[in-house]
Parts: sequence; C-alpha cells; structure tokens
Amino acid sequence: MLFMIDTCQANTMYSKFYSPNILATGSSEIDQSSYSHHADNDVGVAVIDRYTYYNLEFLEQKVTTPTSKLTMGELFDSYDPALMHSDAGIRYDLFAGGEEGARNRKVMDFFGNVQNVELQGERRNETQWREELAAIDKMIMDARRRHNESLAARPEAQRTVEDVRPVQAVRREGAVKVDREQGWNKQIVGAAALLGCAGVWIAGSFLESM
Repeated sequence: MLFMIDTCQANTMYSKFYSPNILATGSSEIDQSSYSHHADNDVGVAVIDRYTYYNLEFLEQKVTTPTSKLTMGELFDSYDPALMHSDAGIRYDLFAGGEEGARNRKVMDFFGNVQNVELQGERRNETQWREELAAIDKMIMDARRRHNESLAARPEAQRTVEDVRPVQAVRREGAVKVDREQGWNKQIVGAAALLGCAGVWIAGSFLESM
C-alpha cells in the first residue's frame, strides 16, 4: 500500500505506522508547514498544495502510458525542497524489501488502476436522481410513521392529581350567635359612651352659666 499525505507536519502522520507492506511519504517534516502552490482568482482561495502539484506534474508529464517503467525511486528523487518549500519524507522500512524494494517498484503498480466508466445520458441521470430522491422521501416517511406508532403504543405516564378543594369557612350556629351578641354589645357600649360625653358637656355648660 502507498500512503501519501499533504498537510503541515505531514511526516509525523506515518511515524506511528507498524503494519507491514506500507510505503509512506509526506509533504513536510515536523514543525514545517505545507504550502499552497497557487490560487484561483475567481474563487479567491488556494486550489492545490505544492507537494500535490509536483506529484501530479511528474505523473502527467512523465508517466504517459500504462506500460511506463518509471519507478517510485524516480518519483521520490523528483521532490525538490526549493520548489515545495518543505522537506518531503519517505518511509521505507515497513515495505517488503526495504528501501531498495520500494524504490524499484513501478509507479504504475500504484497509479495504474484502470476502471471502466459508463457514461449515461443527461436524461437518464435526471431520472436516476429523481428515483433516488423518491426513495429517500419514502424512507423518511416510513421512519416518521414508525416513530408515531411507537409514541401511540407507549403507555401514558401515571399522573398524580391532587384533589385541591377550596377551603370554605365553616361557621356553626353557636359561633354566629356569639358574633351577633358581640355586635350588639359593641353598639350598646358605643351609645353609652356618646351619652356620657353628652352629659359631661351639658354639666359643664350648666356650671359655666351659674
């Protein structure tokens, strides 16, 4: 297996590998950044990193046929720190045959996979994705139905309802009688006080006239 990684401090990613038959390479050493190559002015962001750019340049310009005899060693030797602005690394020790066995492997052993691709007409593609959307909608509806059924089958939570009744004043007949008597007593006392005050006033006036 060929493991390639393009990121800042990329070589630290494969330093922990222990499985056999892995040929690993990365774009930068520890404490190094992996820099972009160029940006798309329309998009306004970088579209490819330098390590990836020069790997693709080697493959597109030199590996031109499926029968190419170029080796992984030649690919690794094309790595130029001055162009990449970082130190690309290669780990050979896990690969069968070590460094010599890895460097002698053909590039096409890793990049020569060819797959048959069937191109479909635009109409057929539209029909296909419409069918896929319909299938997704059906899955959502089924999931929603099952959810609702599970809610309906679930027993309702037992609720403890407290019977809160308004507190009404209970007045007994005896208490009513006492209240009435106290009311009359208060009225009598008040009348007596008024009569007393009137008597005192009359007596005072009589004494002044004498």
